[in-house]
Amino acid sequence: MLAVLTVGFGSVGTIAAPAASTRATTSSIDATVERTAPDQLTISWSAPPGRAVTAVRWGDQPSDATTPLLDEVEQTTREVVVQDPSPGSRVYFALVSRGGDRTIVAERRLPLEGDPNFRDLGGYKTSDGRTVKWGRIYRSGSLDALTDADLAYLEGLGIKLVCDLRAPSEITIEPDRLPAGVEAVNIPLVDDSVDPVAIREAVLAGDVSDLGKPGELLIEGNRKFVTDFSDELSTMMTRVTDPRAQPAILHCSAGKDRAGLAAALVLLTLGVPQKTVMQDYLLSNDYRAEENERTLVSLRALLDPSEVEVIQALLEVRPEYLQAAFAAMKKKYGSIDAYLKNGLGITDEQRARFQRQMLEAAS
Repeated sequence: MLAVLTVGFGSVGTIAAPAASTRATTSSIDATVERTAPDQLTISWSAPPGRAVTAVRWGDQPSDATTPLLDEVEQTTREVVVQDPSPGSRVYFALVSRGGDRTIVAERRLPLEGDPNFRDLGGYKTSDGRTVKWGRIYRSGSLDALTDADLAYLEGLGIKLVCDLRAPSEITIEPDRLPAGVEAVNIPLVDDSVDPVAIREAVLAGDVSDLGKPGELLIEGNRKFVTDFSDELSTMMTRVTDPRAQPAILHCSAGKDRAGLAAALVLLTLGVPQKTVMQDYLLSNDYRAEENERTLVSLRALLDPSEVEVIQALLEVRPEYLQAAFAAMKKKYGSIDAYLKNGLGITDEQRARFQRQMLEAAS
């Protein structure tokens, strides 16, 4: 039996970053958190002279990361391995440096069994030195396979809004499992010319005849997100930037194409550099690597290498996919900032308000 193929099709069907880890830059300290075992976390950091980390604390909210995890840290230490202080729930760590400065850091990918690509958009640095707050906006793939433990974990996050970017046909087959009380809004980034379910079924049947050259479908899809779906993306941005709707989740089927572009728009609006936005986009390749390989192993026995190459391009994210969206923004509106303002209707005042709401001041 073939492995289940999950492809984030859009309208025609979305710097080196640490794989499966978190990067944050606050108080001139770079830090990462990686789950190296189900109950074990590795916290690594680098600090400039005079800003050595002296203690590590934790909490279940960024502002509450005050409970000692390690009372003292040797000034030469750059990494600690700790037991998860609160198994089954979200934790944030504060790296306290000499003088009392605090760098908040957490896992970027959340340890959910039902979706390998569920992650936090927090911790990224903006062009002016501010940092995106943790625990406000998440991105993910389909949430239909969440376990009961996953649901309990999500409930602990206090999720208020889910923006589901899939087609109604996808939702019918794989309806989300969500905690009680969460508002689910369907904002489909797909038009009548494409049925994502039909495409997936054709691929699983070994028919790639209508998928074009490797990557062609997703390059064109990303262009069409920009040219044909401004109203939908504007609605998505209006909903997710409302502080009353946060914490919020943006998701599609694989969490890589439609959710990838949606996450990019959020980060760009906040002033995160394009290079960092691309980092976040490409992390899907790391987080989905095992699932993608299982699919490819099944298909290699049935298809020619050239056909497998087409499918592999659909399973992955590649720089040229997101760059196609950026190019479309610049071609039609003159710049990415002009697209945000004139294509999505985000006024200067709204953008500044969103930034005040979502960014930690530079230290």
